[in-house]
Amino acid sequence: MTQIEVYTERVKRIVGKVLTGNGITRYERGTYDLVGGVAEGFCVAIALSDAERDQLLQLCRQRLDAFREQRG
Repeated sequence: MTQIEVYTERVKRIVGKVLTGNGITRYERGTYDLVGGVAEGFCVAIALSDAERDQLLQLCRQRLDAFREQRG
């Protein structure tokens, strides 16, 4: 198992659980989706439009793709 695969599994188990529990993401069919929400006491709620959310997701995917390309 590669290091990326190991950390992907860790994220699914730990961080994903927390974000889903706070209503920020949802887990369906093996993937997490950004749904909004805010962890109480963690950050200020910012309402994102659908376009803003899509832009944020695109930026995250670009960074992940760049990381994967760099690390192999």
